[in-house]
Amino acid sequence: MQTKQECRKEALRRRAALSFAERDAADRRIAEQLFSDDAYRQAGRILVYASYLDEVSTYRVMERAWKDGKQVFCPKIGNQPDGTCKTMVFYRVLHREELKEGFHGIPEPLITEGRKYEEREAAGEASAECRDLILVPGTAFDRERRRLGYGGGYYDRFLKRTGTGIKIAVCYCCQLLPEVPEEESDVRPDRILTEAGWIEGC
Repeated sequence: MQTKQECRKEALRRRAALSFAERDAADRRIAEQLFSDDAYRQAGRILVYASYLDEVSTYRVMERAWKDGKQVFCPKIGNQPDGTCKTMVFYRVLHREELKEGFHGIPEPLITEGRKYEEREAAGEASAECRDLILVPGTAFDRERRRLGYGGGYYDRFLKRTGTGIKIAVCYCCQLLPEVPEEESDVRPDRILTEAGWIEGC
């Protein structure tokens, strides 16, 4: 089996080789499938990464979610209160102009005061019919839903703390490898969505 570093390198090489037209067409197919799925239709709140460079674009999802009256939250990397390490926190974003270049050049929420995401259970609003939707990025995946991120562990730590949301990873078909390595700290998404369709959990 390839190492994590080798898997990331191979999947990112494949992704970078896609033309703009190929990525745009794949982005449209991914978005269309998401919008027709119950996980999107029933979600009142969507946690979504702000896509960067050649990642699967999430801006169609954001624009549609705002139009549909859903709340949109995007991640921001910051320091823990004690300064020991960096952590990822989601904040509500009301429109695209509220995203500005942040950590490693990635778009992040500009306004954070009063916008922090809280789980519905913590807020006393848990509902089986209205689970939050979490769209998860990554570099490499396999059909057993193993996922490799970018190496910082931000999403794995966040997903371990977040038990109520539906975790959907989005990627291009070219990012699917025969098998990617997995450690105990890694968190598998519930489902993976590509331009070719869904990869479901067991």
